[in-house]
Amino acid sequence: MKLYEFMNPPPLLAISKPSGKTFAHQAATASLLAPLLAILVSAASQAAGSQASRIAAVTVGFVSLLFIVAGLVMGIVGLCGIKQNGPRGILGKSVAGLLINGLLLTFFTVGLVAGVGRSFQFRQFTEDLTNTVADMQTGAKQSYDSKNGITNVDFKSMQRLQNQFADAAQTMSGDDALISKAMARYVARMQDQMKKYEDAVTEVRTAKVLDLASLSDREQISTRREVVQNFIAANDEVKVMITNSEDFIRADLTDMNVSSEKIDQVIAGFDVKFAQRSVLDLQIRACDDRMGQGMLAMLDLLETNWGKWNYDPAKNVINFEDPYAQRSYRLSLNEIKNAGMEQVKEQGELVNLPQ
Repeated sequence: MKLYEFMNPPPLLAISKPSGKTFAHQAATASLLAPLLAILVSAASQAAGSQASRIAAVTVGFVSLLFIVAGLVMGIVGLCGIKQNGPRGILGKSVAGLLINGLLLTFFTVGLVAGVGRSFQFRQFTEDLTNTVADMQTGAKQSYDSKNGITNVDFKSMQRLQNQFADAAQTMSGDDALISKAMARYVARMQDQMKKYEDAVTEVRTAKVLDLASLSDREQISTRREVVQNFIAANDEVKVMITNSEDFIRADLTDMNVSSEKIDQVIAGFDVKFAQRSVLDLQIRACDDRMGQGMLAMLDLLETNWGKWNYDPAKNVINFEDPYAQRSYRLSLNEIKNAGMEQVKEQGELVNLPQ
């Protein structure tokens, strides 16, 4: 071997510098991209609006959470690679990724807890409503008599139902709160109308409008007629309330700026729950109207033929001098009895409707 070979040793192998594309660098970059992807997925889900199902919403939330957790892991992996690859291109990205993903994870956790709380509140609210409706149905069954029909209106349960909707309007948010508020108004209106109706029924019974034994003065007929007219008017107001229930609810929701799609969902749900009940309610109202009109017809006959009829309290029989008046009186009385029997039957169907 020549001497100069010892004087000029072969060069050492060159040590390659990190190219910036090591796994640590990629992990640091991924930690920054992960929260962006999570935000984009959530934004795309919200852009789809209420068309997305509850399952789809849960899936989107889970995917977003995976991106956030992955971003945290990638940030940690990037920091662990600093010792081997140096801080350049890794430290800043990894720290920023950890901060952003940590912040998003905090928001997500807080939102999840709040969402679980709202979900629990909604389930509790739904359960309470179901129990109240069940109590109303049970109370109606208990107050139903096969001869006299429903003898008592459960106003206490109606008030409870209204309070539940009103409380939900205070504790819920968004459209759910507005819908609860509208339903509280609807129940309050129905309750007011039913109270007026019950007062009118009580007045008819107290006045004994068809009691001939206590009818000694012609002027009493006008007073009794007014009582019957009040009863018919109160019954008509309940009928209007039932017939226009959907319109009242829709108008309230529209005034509250609830979306038309959400309103349609509410009305559809209302139809499913109350359509058959409304049909029977209207039939019952028709029976009340027939009874009211029959009473007016009988009072008119008594007034028109005043002094030309006599009443036998022992036999509880009235005799008119005019055969036509006698026949008309009997027909009106039969109409009242028939309407009453039909009403009792329809009330029986009503209280036995499935919940």
